[in-house]
Amino acid sequence: MEYNLSIDSHIGPWGYSKNYIRNQMTGLKNKPVNVRVSSLGGAVDDALDIRQQFLDHGNVTCYLFGYVASAATILATGAQKTCMSKYAFYLIHKVSNWIDAWGSYNADQIQQLIDDLKANKLENDKMDLVLANLYANKCKKKVDEILPILKEGRWLTAQEALEYGFIDEIIEDGDKPNFDDSMKARFNMYHLPALPATENKTVVPDDETAPGWFNNFVNRFFKSSKDNDIHSSQSQNKPRFNSTTQKIMKKDYQKVNSILKLDGMEFDKDGKVTLTEDQVKAINDHITNIEKESSDKDNEISDLKTQNENLKKNDGDETKHINGDEGDEDDITKLNSANEMFNSVKELL
Repeated sequence: MEYNLSIDSHIGPWGYSKNYIRNQMTGLKNKPVNVRVSSLGGAVDDALDIRQQFLDHGNVTCYLFGYVASAATILATGAQKTCMSKYAFYLIHKVSNWIDAWGSYNADQIQQLIDDLKANKLENDKMDLVLANLYANKCKKKVDEILPILKEGRWLTAQEALEYGFIDEIIEDGDKPNFDDSMKARFNMYHLPALPATENKTVVPDDETAPGWFNNFVNRFFKSSKDNDIHSSQSQNKPRFNSTTQKIMKKDYQKVNSILKLDGMEFDKDGKVTLTEDQVKAINDHITNIEKESSDKDNEISDLKTQNENLKKNDGDETKHINGDEGDEDDITKLNSANEMFNSVKELL
């Protein structure tokens, strides 16, 4: 099979954007277009636009391979015909977006957060309904039949996708998906659900993939509380799937930048930062030095307190008075004798 287009990565900016697909489709006017799709998703905005481009072109056939999820399924509904490999998997689910609610709130702020969340939910419900109508139109089913599938958010086999009506035909082409470490990392990045159990014992991703204590500490330190939900985010008020292709340089964290001798930290769009082993060691050594300096200061303060207590307990030096009634009589006698001697010789001076 010769494919005119191959969409095998992120859908949207820094990947297969609506502008990129438009440029490719321009040279294919009045020609049959075969599109190979194997993508975990991307931006809803771009996917909807690409779907319309396929509809406008008319003679488009989409061939689905591997793991086809989220935004990739949206654009496929614009094809005149959708074929799916018997070894592929298909996933649709409800939209979700990042909620930044980390921190301390007073009563007024909590109420504002509640109001914002209610408004956010209404927006998500609205988008869910639009997507449910889109899939229902493709499947020739009622919206009420599609909404439970969106809510369930599980992987469908080719046979299930055919029975629901998401695809038109199952083809023999395609290899059994190889769920290697690279693919496992991508699943974890997108927070995709586990694969369905199949007869070929396809390996499924486990849930025990949370980062270690240090990664958790770093992520919290840099306020990376973004959830890796793939159907949408609030960035620029546009629903979008997550991608690690975008890097953002931030110079806000001057102390950490100073420790690592960097101009700034590179964050991906999910707010995560990757450190090398040397950088982790540098931070660890810096913390160790701070702990040692703090311990030395504590010891020094303790010593000074001990010295101060000892000084309070010791008697002070006596002060002798040479004038007044309370003075030493011997000292007064000596002073009087000296005065007499001076008076006896002053005439001679």
